[in-house]
Amino acid sequence: MSARFRMLLLALILLAACRPDRSDPAAVLTRYLSATYRQDLRTAYGEISSADRAFRNFDAFAHHMSMDESMGIEPLMKKAIFSIETLEIDGDRGRAVVRVHQPDADRITEDLLLAALSSAGSAMSPAEFDQFLKKQYHDRPVPMITVRKGLGLVKEEGGWRIAAGWPQEREIGRLLLEAARFEELGTLEEAKTKYKEALRLNPNLVEVKDKIDSLAFGIKPSQEEQRDFQKFVNKLEGKTN
Repeated sequence: MSARFRMLLLALILLAACRPDRSDPAAVLTRYLSATYRQDLRTAYGEISSADRAFRNFDAFAHHMSMDESMGIEPLMKKAIFSIETLEIDGDRGRAVVRVHQPDADRITEDLLLAALSSAGSAMSPAEFDQFLKKQYHDRPVPMITVRKGLGLVKEEGGWRIAAGWPQEREIGRLLLEAARFEELGTLEEAKTKYKEALRLNPNLVEVKDKIDSLAFGIKPSQEEQRDFQKFVNKLEGKTN
């Protein structure tokens, strides 16, 4: 075997070793979530399906993520812990529900509001604010909250990837706003119809499933649940709170 051939063979072996394993959907899901909560957006974006990446390039993805309120408390988000609650595979499609124990952005914002508006806080650079944030919770527990999230997977050539459903987001956001208006008017059947239309566009939205269930049983959501659902709708529409 020539030296040149051995070098080529070694390069191919190293390339294969560095390539992420896409044969296991649970591993892909774990890799995506870990990267997301580490704010490693390049790695997270690399786990997304080709259809989603064709719809939204990396710069647009990074901008979209920057509007998430959790980005304001980035140093604390690394404390998030997640577990896969369910993972169902049907042919080349997968559906997962993930339980995430993460810093509560609302409570943290309330804790920091007065300090951030002080003369020192108002002039902070992003780096200074990160240090300030860490200092605030150096000797006391970070407020945490547990949420459930739905995620889809799709098997493409080369293995499993995350099916984020980005092309459908705007239409889903429109349907959810219409559903919310019907709900406010008390016309719950019309509201359920709109929620179900949204769910057909993306069956992985556990937030919408929970909404349909609450309407079916006549359960009125709490103010906190209503606020969280509105944030979910705003994010789909690309709005900030």
